[in-house]
Amino acid sequence: MGTKITADIVADNHISNEQKLWRHVILNAFEDVRALAGDRKSSLNKCDAHFWIAQSEDFEQICWWAGWEPDDVRFRYYKALKNGDIKFKRKHFLWKQYNDIFKRLKVEVDINIRRELRRNLENKRKQISYADNVFVDNFKRDLDIEI
Repeated sequence: MGTKITADIVADNHISNEQKLWRHVILNAFEDVRALAGDRKSSLNKCDAHFWIAQSEDFEQICWWAGWEPDDVRFRYYKALKNGDIKFKRKHFLWKQYNDIFKRLKVEVDINIRRELRRNLENKRKQISYADNVFVDNFKRDLDIEI
């Protein structure tokens, strides 16, 4: 995945500085999704980058600004996922779920709902602490691409 994109960056001396900037934004997201650490910050960055690449319209605009076809970049991303070049641990997804609950707790005003959210956070913390470091691949089968 990264070989062609890296070659594009190195070979294209005629591209503008703005295109270089946007290409590096995309490459930064790819670096984030390749992280293997299971700590909270790394996991949130990884999941945010994954969902940005996979689902965001902003990603498509950034690709155009970078001079790349968004569908081609996404295809390469999905191919890297399917090939196992990009891997996710259960902990990565658990930290994302934890963070979503935490965000809800911060804005909730109802005391009973807050109490329930705190219980959910505590349960999620336990799940994270007991989660193993095995990579998950059950979402790969949903990727409908030809390699």
